[in-house]
Amino acid sequence: MVTLEEEQGHYNLKDICNDFNKKYGHIEGVFDILKHFMYLWEEEYWELLFMVHKNWKNPLHVCDDHEYGVSQINDITRIKNFPESLVLMQVINNGITPGKQSNEYSADYNAFRNLHIFLEKIQSLYLDRDLVEDDLWALHKSDVVERVLGVLDQFDVFKGSIVLKDDFFYYLQAVSWGQEVKSFFIDFNNLFSSFLFENQGPHETNFNLELNNVLVLLSHSCAVGDNSPQIHTEHVIKAYKTFFKIITTDITLLVDKKYYTGQLVCEECREVYSLLEDEAPYDFSQCSCGGDLKYINIPSTSNEK
Repeated sequence: MVTLEEEQGHYNLKDICNDFNKKYGHIEGVFDILKHFMYLWEEEYWELLFMVHKNWKNPLHVCDDHEYGVSQINDITRIKNFPESLVLMQVINNGITPGKQSNEYSADYNAFRNLHIFLEKIQSLYLDRDLVEDDLWALHKSDVVERVLGVLDQFDVFKGSIVLKDDFFYYLQAVSWGQEVKSFFIDFNNLFSSFLFENQGPHETNFNLELNNVLVLLSHSCAVGDNSPQIHTEHVIKAYKTFFKIITTDITLLVDKKYYTGQLVCEECREVYSLLEDEAPYDFSQCSCGGDLKYINIPSTSNEK
């Protein structure tokens, strides 16, 4: 039986959708984005991703607190043996630093940090487990972030290497929003947020904020890729296409497997297998004896593997 509150919520969502379609339905690509969003909803991608977020242990937390200075972050990173992200280093070197004053729709350090953490969550989603140290090395020493920012919705099929030069970060900061486009972006985000969560608690609010930051960064990257000084509606559409592509891509296929330097141990016969350079623990389903395999992460003594 549908309660009065549930019925009112249903009509509120219907009204929001109708209002959005009246306002933006004429824009090319809007219908495809809405259709893709609903596909992710029906296939439970959003629910699974939110559960990863809710239970997240945040292994990249050393870059997650604005109270640290850059040198402090580097010191903590070395101590805890986390891989340094080349992109985050470039971001800082180009003046996009933690704690720098910015508005919520700019490509600030927080947006880059959230992209890294979002990719970690996607990696965890497809591995169906918490990340270990070698997972972080394999992800952050690969060119996945460069691919996403450089070729956007083609990141999964692009052949070749991507290098983000200083010019990229300069133009990224110079890109601006038109007022109508910003309103379009905000309304799009509010529409999806209304569908995802009936109630907004701390986890839901933080989840929306992280996704918003990633989409802001992707929108800026789309404008830079088009050599445009301003973000247009087509850039927001492409940002969403890229965002959805990230969610539906098994990112474990794009990481650098040579950083898996641990061993597989059979829980049945106790046989030990050291991985080869082009192998990852998830390439093996079980031992030859039929026993389950456990990956033993072997911490290195320095942050250079």
